[in-house]
Amino acid sequence: MKFTYISVILINIVVSMSISTPISAQNYHVSAASDLARIFEDGYNMGTLDDTMKIFGIRGEIVSGQFVINALDDLSDITVEINTLTNIRSGNTLSSAFAEWNFVGSIPLTENNRSYPLSTLTRQAPAKFPYYLMEDKLIDVKKGSYQSVWITFNIPKTIEAGTYSTAVAVMAGKEQQKLPVMLIIYPLDMPEERHLNIVEWFNTRNFEKWHGIKEPYSEDWFAMLKKYADNMVAHRKNSFRVSMDVIGKKRSEEGNYLFDFTMFDKIAQLFWDTGKMDYMETGFLAMRGEEGWRDPNFRWKDIKVTQVETGEDHTLPGEEVIPSLVEAFESHLRQKGWLGKTWFHIQDEPVIWNSFSWIEFSRFIHKYAPDLIRMDAVETTWLLDDIEVVVPKLNHFASWYDTYRKAKEQGVEVWFYTVGIHQGSIYPNKTIDVPLIESRILHWMNYKYDAPGYLHWGWNAWTEDPFKEVGMHLGDGWHVYPARDGVLNSLRWEQMRNGIQDYEYLWMLENMVGELKDSLGSRFSWIDPKQRGKEISTRIIKGFSEYSKDPEILYEAKMEVIQEMLDFKKSPKVYIQTNPMEGPGLQKGSSVELCGWTEPGTSITVNGEKLMVNKQGLFVTKTDMRDGDLIRVQAGNSKGTKEIIRRVYE
Repeated sequence: MKFTYISVILINIVVSMSISTPISAQNYHVSAASDLARIFEDGYNMGTLDDTMKIFGIRGEIVSGQFVINALDDLSDITVEINTLTNIRSGNTLSSAFAEWNFVGSIPLTENNRSYPLSTLTRQAPAKFPYYLMEDKLIDVKKGSYQSVWITFNIPKTIEAGTYSTAVAVMAGKEQQKLPVMLIIYPLDMPEERHLNIVEWFNTRNFEKWHGIKEPYSEDWFAMLKKYADNMVAHRKNSFRVSMDVIGKKRSEEGNYLFDFTMFDKIAQLFWDTGKMDYMETGFLAMRGEEGWRDPNFRWKDIKVTQVETGEDHTLPGEEVIPSLVEAFESHLRQKGWLGKTWFHIQDEPVIWNSFSWIEFSRFIHKYAPDLIRMDAVETTWLLDDIEVVVPKLNHFASWYDTYRKAKEQGVEVWFYTVGIHQGSIYPNKTIDVPLIESRILHWMNYKYDAPGYLHWGWNAWTEDPFKEVGMHLGDGWHVYPARDGVLNSLRWEQMRNGIQDYEYLWMLENMVGELKDSLGSRFSWIDPKQRGKEISTRIIKGFSEYSKDPEILYEAKMEVIQEMLDFKKSPKVYIQTNPMEGPGLQKGSSVELCGWTEPGTSITVNGEKLMVNKQGLFVTKTDMRDGDLIRVQAGNSKGTKEIIRRVYE
């Protein structure tokens, strides 16, 4: 990846301090690769390799890298070791305990996503696709093969900013090679709070098959659920789901209902106790009609109820139980302090053919529990008056964007979701055969289109053997893989976390601008805190179906956000905003209004013209973009100088 704003001299210093790869080694080569590249075992479309792994990030961020072992002979007992990182200026160190490494395992794909042209896919099937992080720390590699190794650095909040140098050692038998690593940590802090809501539906149905746990709700069961929760929060997932089936339901001879929330609360509390969960999901008391997808009528689930006096179980029609159930449920959530952070589902993915039935069911729930926040993944715009959080599929979000934008203006929260093969071929997706970067740029799209949440149906909807079968959704049904003692991450899950962190970068920049706006008063009400982040996101996301798949462009945009934040704090302090905003609307021939603020005592020049700055720090101008393709703002005061550039797009 390119390191914009980092001098070549600094890179040369770091590389020279690192341990070079011995030229005498003959059995394998070790090279760095982009973490957004898929490294196939046969070397297909390998892309650019480097002799140094270069990674950057901020404090509190988890950053990833990747390197490749090319076996020139059969190799056995390969393993990896990461050395202590050393700050090249201060000599302070970062323990290798903050780094993790995994070999990348491959999954066979027999058929590509038929909805997508082959030109948009990573590779034509059949082929083995690198996809999950193995738990094995000692493997063999056949001659002529390429084995990728994934590395993550969990950057501590307390670490000194600066450039750190180390090496990863690859051992195969008696042979050892070392790859230089450069980690640059900038003096910024990843927020502890989550500003993008992430829903990942998971299940516990396979605890016995995959984890050997036979007894639901046993001590071992909860211990495994805690491992699930820890993995989720490590990837910045901030919501969890608890089924209403675990609520105990009883009825007396007089027809009064009693509800036991003990197990529901115990499961919920496990997730709340992570300290990183903001919301809980529940609901799904309705189901589709017997005719399937287009059946115009939903129906209530039947509810199993225990007779108080006899202990006998009875199955009752849902419409008899649900009014009392949701009324008691809402009251219980209020008592626990969970009501305002619970999302309640009516029924998943209503379509236009049954939207009116969904509305009836939603109003039924609302009648008995009016303060529950209703949320659903939807495939229609016909129900927006009866939902608080609506989640259209990405292709529908794009197609009906104006309708959803108007709903947002009326107070409806609008997210989007993706799902496997059932999505338009021109949009980013998550099947195993699309470029890995698509899992990441989805969250740049969240920011660009003001969608504060993302839903994905499959965290662990595994087939009978997910290591050999990708399922009907071609790998889209899970972000993790099963292990006896927990779960294994996928490359897609890792890049999704990276994309969520990218979103936080944009939020951090927005927050800085917002704090400035709040400090300046009503004269500066024109400041839009989101504009600069959206301008930078346009480097990657020009439209719903027009986006970059180039890792270099993504990392350059991320680096630009970092530099904007660092410069924002330096004197002379300056903020500018153009109309039209930088992006496709700012072209040669455009008439551009420029408004800005600067601290007292600063002179401002725009494209060579010195501007008047009033006593509040306001300056304005208009320029016609005929003679150049840049807007160049130069600021200077006794503390220094600064230049800000806005680009014209062809």
